[in-house]
Amino acid sequence: MSTWTGQVGYPMLTVDVVETSDSVTLHIKQQKFCANGDNSSEQQWLVPVTVVSQSRDTPQCYLLDGREGKIVLEGARPGDWVKVNPKQIGLFRVKYSDDLLKRLLPAVKNQALDSADRLGIQQDLFALAKAGYSNTANLLTLMGSYETERNYVVLSSINTNLSDLAGLFNHLPCYEQFKAMRRKIFSKILSEVGWENKETDGHTDALLRSMLIGTLGHSGDTEVIEKCQEMFKQHISGGKQIPADIRGSVYSTVRSSGGDSVYEDLLTIFKETDLHEERDRIQRYLAAALTRNCEQRRLTLL
Repeated sequence: MSTWTGQVGYPMLTVDVVETSDSVTLHIKQQKFCANGDNSSEQQWLVPVTVVSQSRDTPQCYLLDGREGKIVLEGARPGDWVKVNPKQIGLFRVKYSDDLLKRLLPAVKNQALDSADRLGIQQDLFALAKAGYSNTANLLTLMGSYETERNYVVLSSINTNLSDLAGLFNHLPCYEQFKAMRRKIFSKILSEVGWENKETDGHTDALLRSMLIGTLGHSGDTEVIEKCQEMFKQHISGGKQIPADIRGSVYSTVRSSGGDSVYEDLLTIFKETDLHEERDRIQRYLAAALTRNCEQRRLTLL
């Protein structure tokens, strides 16, 4: 316990595999995880490690009590996918070898892994890529396996991480490809969730619907943009009102794809409404001035 209470930080486990015709052995090495990618620390922890595999869903336990260790996996077969830290109960990051990561992709896509593990794999890899321990290409390859994902918590985390990456890519030639990848991940999900509330909706469906509309709108999905523009047009003309749970995403989409006229429409709504929530929502999008004229108008509101 002193290795956890007597020092700061937590470990990163680097995992590789060695296979024979009748055995599967994991090689595990620990080091301190640092957000800046520093490799100089000599810290070590006593790390309880659990592992499941494609052929064995009962966790196998192992205590890593040194810099490196080996686990002979019981019941595993060569070529199996392997998940270290099932259910994400251990406080450490996991860095898989390229081979082991590649094996996990089908398990993510067909949801052979449960939602906690699908969440944990991409969170770990994003943290590793951000710190420089892994490359971004591996992360983007993994993200492509979530096209069939339906869990809001998992999708929300993916969306947040991709939004962080968008800030890095938006001035690069590959940005359009990046936006196309985001559309590919999320567009099919929106077609299933739909734009309207349903009686069968769970408590996260409204959150998911709003997130998908906003993400696809900002990723250049023409169908979503056109739909948002039509809904906004009806809304400001006194026709069908935009449902409250997606109104912010619709406003944001038309604001990012429109010009000064959208700014003026939002400003009119802002002045006419007495609902604090609506005024707060519109203020955020008025602040995202896209033209010089809008910037000047925004300053007059201060």
